Amino acid sequence: MTKREESDWQAQIKRERRARKAAERLLEDKSREFSSKTERLREQLEELAFTKRELEATAQNLSRALEAAAAGNQSKSQFLATMSHELRTPLNAVIGFSEILKDEIFGPVGSERYKDYAASIHKSGSHLLGLINDILDISKFDAGKLELHDDTVDVGRIVAECESLMEPQAQKAKVTLQNQIAEGAVRLKCDDRRLRQVLLNLLSNAVKFTPEGGQVTVSATTHAKGFSMTVADTGIGIAPEDIPRALERFGQIDSTLSRKYEGTGLGLPLAQHLMELHGGALALESEVGVGTTVTITLPAERVLGSREAA
Repeated sequence: MTKREESDWQAQIKRERRARKAAERLLEDKSREFSSKTERLREQLEELAFTKRELEATAQNLSRALEAAAAGNQSKSQFLATMSHELRTPLNAVIGFSEILKDEIFGPVGSERYKDYAASIHKSGSHLLGLINDILDISKFDAGKLELHDDTVDVGRIVAECESLMEPQAQKAKVTLQNQIAEGAVRLKCDDRRLRQVLLNLLSNAVKFTPEGGQVTVSATTHAKGFSMTVADTGIGIAPEDIPRALERFGQIDSTLSRKYEGTGLGLPLAQHLMELHGGALALESEVGVGTTVTITLPAERVLGSREAA
């Protein structure tokens, strides 16, 4: 072997050694990188396992909480139903007997004060009975037990009958009631009693918050999306920022305009719930010093027939 060949051979050996060392270093680096990734993966798997256990525990707690809430709702509904019966029975007696005294059905009661007292008892008892019924309805709605019984109803007739019931209150307040819906103009498929309940709540509020000489108007229309009825008054109105509170349960608008008027704050929320049960909605528009308009709507499938309604 010549010196040149020996030199080339030694150079080749050196290159191979360097290449082998470089490969070994690369293998070591890759091995360390793999070990590091394996460790991170192991840690992530442990975190996932821990998170899984936490989620399972949370799900179990939520399940138990839901079961407890359901049981609580059931107990609450049962309690309110029982208390409603226990309270309404004596209240009906109080209302009935006070009405007999107030109207002097069995003869004069003597002093005029007795009649006034009997009238006050009758009014207070009727108010309390209405409150109990509203609370029970709210409870039934929360428990999903407030059911509808659909009837075929004549909207114009219902409005006329409800306005007739409200006439004494309107006359006392010196407020004019106007019904712009003719009998037979619109027929709906809905719960007759619940629709009357909604309308009486809206009319009562409108008369209550309308000053002497004001007006409450009921109108309706049918359209492509269904049916709408509005109860509009020329009352004290509500500020825009107070409208959401007016639709809350027991919502009381704390203002000098409205605080002198009695009320529980259940009428509007209950009316809204009843319309939602029908697949409809309730909307409120108002302006302070101008008045309030409440619009209730029902979907097209509940409109059985109509002719043009004012």
